[in-house]
Amino acid sequence: MPGQKPADPLKNVSAKPKSTSMLRRSSSLAGEESDTNHFSDNKRNTQQAAWRRQKSLALQQSKVSESHEEELSIGEPLFSIGVLADIQYAPIPDGFSYGGIPRYYRHALVAARDAAQHFQRDAVSLVINLGDIIDGKCQEVEEHGGIPHPPTSQIDPGTHAVDEVLEALSEYQHGPILHTYGNHELYNLSREDIGKKLNIPFRAEEPHGELVGYYSHLVEQDDGSKLRFVVLDTYDIAMMGRCKDSSMKRKLAERLLAKYNPNFPDNENSPEGLMGNEKRFVAFNGGVDEPQLEWLRTTLQEAKQNRERVIVLSHQPILPGSSSPVCLIWNYHDVLKVLRDYSCTVIASFSGHAHRGGYQRDDESGIHFRVIEATLESPDPHRTYGFVDMHRDRIVVRGLGNCTSA
Repeated sequence: MPGQKPADPLKNVSAKPKSTSMLRRSSSLAGEESDTNHFSDNKRNTQQAAWRRQKSLALQQSKVSESHEEELSIGEPLFSIGVLADIQYAPIPDGFSYGGIPRYYRHALVAARDAAQHFQRDAVSLVINLGDIIDGKCQEVEEHGGIPHPPTSQIDPGTHAVDEVLEALSEYQHGPILHTYGNHELYNLSREDIGKKLNIPFRAEEPHGELVGYYSHLVEQDDGSKLRFVVLDTYDIAMMGRCKDSSMKRKLAERLLAKYNPNFPDNENSPEGLMGNEKRFVAFNGGVDEPQLEWLRTTLQEAKQNRERVIVLSHQPILPGSSSPVCLIWNYHDVLKVLRDYSCTVIASFSGHAHRGGYQRDDESGIHFRVIEATLESPDPHRTYGFVDMHRDRIVVRGLGNCTSA
C-alpha cells in the first residue's frame, strides 16, 4: 500500500518458515547493472507523461516511422535485442478480452513472423520472448469459432499452436531466443513440454521434485563488456500445472489465495473487492519460492564479482507502478529486495503479462522496470514488437505498433 511496507504474503502460509531510454549512474556495460488489459487510458497517459518528465533519466526520444525505417540518431549501440510479449496466438477469429479489449488471435502469428524477419534483417544479437506465445483458447478452438483438428489427430491443439509460433519465430536465425513462459502456456502444456518446446531448463527442486524453470544467459562483447540476462520463473508457486493432490507449491498457492482473495475458490481469477496491490492475488498469477530466490541472489553475487551487468526477464511484472497491480508477482517484494541489494549490478527488468505495457523507475534502487505491450492487441496492418538498443550509458527502446518508443 502507498506509504506502507507491503505485508509478506508468504508469512504464516509458507510450507517453510521464512523506454524508454534508461540512463542511470553505474549503468555502463563495461562495469565499475495479464493477461487481461488492466490500464485505464487516463493512467496510461499519465504514466507516459511521467516517462518524459524524468529528466534525470536523460530520455532519448524517438519517432518510428510508419514504414519502420527511421533510425534513432543517437549513435550506434553496442548491440541490439529484439523483444516480443504476449503473442497469444490461437487459430480462431478475432475476439475480446474479459474487459472488452479487441484481440487479434490469427494476426498475432503474422506479427510474430514479421517481427522475426525484422530481427533477422537487422541482425540483432538475440531475441527475448516474454511469455504467453499462445492463448488458452487453443483448447477451445471450436467453441470460439475456429476449425478444430480432425478427430483422429493425435496432436494437442495447444502443442500445434506452439509449433506454429516457433516456426514463425524461426525466421530469426542470427542468435538465440530467450523464452520466458506465462499462464497461457500452462493452460495448454505441462512444464516438461514447455521446457522442451521453449528450451527452458526446468529443474526438479528438492525435496519434492517439482519442476521450476529459471536460468541465465551471458552476452560478451568484443570490448570486454558483459551483460547477463537472468530469466525468472514467476509461476514457481502457482495453481496452474501443479498436481492438486501432491504439489506443495500448489498448496502454498491455495493458502495464499484463500488468505488474500475472498473470491477464492469459486471465482479465483477475479480481483473484485481487492484494493491496490492486493489485486495481484488471483489464480492467473504466481510467485517465486525460496530456492529460486536463493539462486537469484547467488547469480547476482557472481555477476557482481565478474563485473557483469544484469537484465532481469520475467512474464509477470515485478515493481508496483510499472503496470496494473492485478498482474504483479504475488511476492514481488521478495524479488525486489534481492534486486535492490544488487542495484549496482542490475540495470533493468523487462516483463509482459500486462498488455498495455508500462514503465517505472524504482526510486530506491534506480533500476528500470519496463513492461512490453502485447503483440496480440494490434490489428492488421500493425505489428507490435520492439528493439532494445544497448549503449554504454543507456538503454533505448524502439517500439513498433503499440510498443512505446523512448
